[in-house]
Amino acid sequence: MRNTKVIKIGNLYIGGDNPVIIQGMTKVPTSNLHLMRNQIKRMINYGAEIIRFSILNEKDTDSIPILKKEFKIPFIADIHYNWYLAKISIEKGIDKIRINPGNIDKKYIKEIIKIAKEYNVPIRIGLNSGSVKIKEDIVSSLIETAKNIVDFFQDNDFFSIVISLKTPYVKETIECYRKISEIYKYPLHIGITEAGSGYLAISKSILGIGILLNEGIGDTIRVSLTAPPEEEIKVAKSILQALNLRTFEPEIISCPMCGRMKVNLKDILEDVKKEIGKIEKDNPEIRRLKIAVMGCSVNGPGEAKQADIGIAGGDKKWVLFKKGKIIGTYPEEKIIEKLLENLFSLFPTS
Repeated sequence: MRNTKVIKIGNLYIGGDNPVIIQGMTKVPTSNLHLMRNQIKRMINYGAEIIRFSILNEKDTDSIPILKKEFKIPFIADIHYNWYLAKISIEKGIDKIRINPGNIDKKYIKEIIKIAKEYNVPIRIGLNSGSVKIKEDIVSSLIETAKNIVDFFQDNDFFSIVISLKTPYVKETIECYRKISEIYKYPLHIGITEAGSGYLAISKSILGIGILLNEGIGDTIRVSLTAPPEEEIKVAKSILQALNLRTFEPEIISCPMCGRMKVNLKDILEDVKKEIGKIEKDNPEIRRLKIAVMGCSVNGPGEAKQADIGIAGGDKKWVLFKKGKIIGTYPEEKIIEKLLENLFSLFPTS
């Protein structure tokens, strides 16, 4: 990872050697506390570690102290146009402010800096391609705008800064973050904005965020989809685990299936996932395991020898193996039971 400045957001630290943190954003009116509570609970259950919400008016800011009292997770107020909403959000206890300098004048940003400094609240300079004036191209325009506003913050002795430069385009977003990471050592919040919905949107997010993280760029991430926030969080966790940056669940390796298969791989795989899910909560050490579920002898145990434990189908039977070594052969109706027994032998329960 890049060695970035460490910033405190509520009870979390980002940057430096700290893990990449998952940010989610609510999608209901901030003033509607019933909807907010329900959505925040779901987001936390799915793995959100920082939650951002929109502040459109003063009524929205009234929710801040109530939510802060009920939840321990850090909250971010997302502010556009009206600098005064940033001021009162800070006064009411928000953990971090996100502003878009593309729609707030510098004289008002200076007022936000003053109050943020007084309350020791960090600010994300959140630039989007849609809110900056494009001169030659998206990348150079975003970098020029970012340098101008970050220097303005520094000239006003404010250094508790997080930067984001988002576009809806993978290549341009990657280039923006690569360039800004060479100029400043502030933490970076990364993502593909307005990615859309469906497979293309998910693919854009995985590619854009994944490539940057693989290069050590990025301290917090948010997947932006036209979908419920918990769907965004699931994709974010998948990206982090796929890159071995964080571990949230056991990695279950399974083959794509082909004509060699003589067992019911699909149903067995789903049953394995279901059973692992039942025991994972009380046995979190299982999350470190790689578990293979293979359909034939070609894919396992030979090709799956990197797995800690696994099963491979044969002619109506299954073999059980550890680190590529076969330890037993069982009928289909017994194989999941034997797999689970041997899982517990790897991590004995108390």
